[in-house]
Amino acid sequence: MEYKNREIAPENRRDTTSDKKKIKKIAIIILCVFVSLGLLLGVLALVTELLKDDCDDISYEDFRFFEADYNKNVLEDELYLSKNRDIYYNRFGTETILTESNVDDISLSARFFYDYFNCVINGDYQTYPEFFTKNCLESEGFSLPEKFTMQGLYNIHVDLYTAEAKEVDGVEVISEIYEVSYRIFENNGTFRSDVLPDETRTLVFELYIYGGTVKINAIGHRTNG
Repeated sequence: MEYKNREIAPENRRDTTSDKKKIKKIAIIILCVFVSLGLLLGVLALVTELLKDDCDDISYEDFRFFEADYNKNVLEDELYLSKNRDIYYNRFGTETILTESNVDDISLSARFFYDYFNCVINGDYQTYPEFFTKNCLESEGFSLPEKFTMQGLYNIHVDLYTAEAKEVDGVEVISEIYEVSYRIFENNGTFRSDVLPDETRTLVFELYIYGGTVKINAIGHRTNG
């Protein structure tokens, strides 16, 4: 018996166009879910890294640093002055070079970082602890340098990662997570002994903002940076 090919009448054919559109729409939704999940996991990983104790981190031998000179004014060193000493502050994709004339028009955090870096550059180790919350200063394993010289910071970058409101001990605070990086010209190890001269290692700052006050609540190292 022979079978002949039979064509399906146009009115009996199934229109698969709508099915393809549905499949494409579902695929896009699934992709968006995975992307969102990836971003969430990235934030959780960063915060987890932030909250690790800082005491077990890298510390290089003294001979790998320049000799500490507490009488040296780094702002009179022409080689250091030739470096890019601007503070690049990136907030929600908008990057600004912080200056005394514009810093108060940007955010409380911008003023905080401007004062923080100038404190370090000027070797003001007595004021330095005032940039931290009491909780941070009393955290197990956290320590501050007792004394440090003027620091030749350059290539300074501050990037906002996340910002959220939360309640801490009955007080409403804004928690901001930043990635912070910079280099130290001829680093002598008195301020940071975890990074060699003119190299960089990214830090992660958690700032608490409450009642017009900004403080560092936690500080740690990024795993790859």
